[in-house]
Amino acid sequence: MCVETEAGALNRCVIVVPALDPDGTLPGFAASLLERGAEQVVVVDDGSREGCRGIFRELEAMTDCTVLRHQVNQGKGRAMKDAFAYIAGQERWTGCAVVTADADGQHSVEDICAVGRAALEAPDQLVLGVRDLTLPQVPARSKVGNRLTSWAFRTLYGPRLGDTQTGLRGIPWELLDWCGRIKGERYEYEMNMLIRAARDRVPLRQVSIQVIYYNNNEGTHLHAVRDSWRVFLILVSGLGWYTASSALSAVTDVAAFWLCSTVVFHPLPELYCYWWSTLSARALSSALNYSLNRRYVFGGNPSVRTILRYYCLWGCQLMCSYLLLLALNWLLPGIWPTVNKALGDIILAICSYQIQMHWVFREEAPHAG
Repeated sequence: MCVETEAGALNRCVIVVPALDPDGTLPGFAASLLERGAEQVVVVDDGSREGCRGIFRELEAMTDCTVLRHQVNQGKGRAMKDAFAYIAGQERWTGCAVVTADADGQHSVEDICAVGRAALEAPDQLVLGVRDLTLPQVPARSKVGNRLTSWAFRTLYGPRLGDTQTGLRGIPWELLDWCGRIKGERYEYEMNMLIRAARDRVPLRQVSIQVIYYNNNEGTHLHAVRDSWRVFLILVSGLGWYTASSALSAVTDVAAFWLCSTVVFHPLPELYCYWWSTLSARALSSALNYSLNRRYVFGGNPSVRTILRYYCLWGCQLMCSYLLLLALNWLLPGIWPTVNKALGDIILAICSYQIQMHWVFREEAPHAG
């Protein structure tokens, strides 16, 4: 946590505050950030009601405070991306760190200082202000929701995060354009940012911050059930699409294997029959699987690099599928070979998900030259 008190603690930092129907404390909050040396405070009025216009006029009257407006509510993700685009277009802020903070009083100026300083110190890392959600004052629904998403994120993507739903984040200048290209218009955008960071191997740095629920957290516009469910679906959507892609490819693979082993290569000796049947089925299903995974699961444009990596993995899976088929035929002689092949391919598909995410379709770090 930041313990500095002198002005200049936020030097070379631009603060982004998405705001929907904020209360009267927001101008004072912005003034405190500017007193601590922030280069600029960019507030996004995301379609707030008429009664809040006086608050935004007060903000606009402040030196080094900019208000961007949406005529209708477009969501937190869109507000943040519009702010990033605005900041990126201001040459005088080149090299600054961008810190996102909520407008509902949950983030202290001291914690914003800590996150901003960490983002300046590590230009290749995304900084997260992490709350200790095991404390007694944390509502039970927040504890359960965050534990669930943290567990799922750890299981599916690797990094262990103490707080997946924090809105206090430090973004180095080198990552600003990368953040602006991440999908998501509402609360799911912040989860998409973490998923994209894990896939692109952008380091995630965690900074401990206070747990604050200002005015019993009445200022938040997060719908506890609806938005938490939406975020969780985004978190597991990659696995869901991968499962669907794998299932469709598996059906194609097993059907092709059955046709080849019972008709096309049936006259050959058993070892050759299974080998050529497995090879033919894999060749057909892999082309389908690569196209589906690239477009719907892991994203990215088709490239020679991903194709080479995919078919390197494909070759390994081909051999493993063949060897597993022989092993299962030996261990389970009474079962139809096609069933044994399907069992072996399920095991391989589970391993393949992690390999494809972290190696085959991994994009180069966004800050790399």
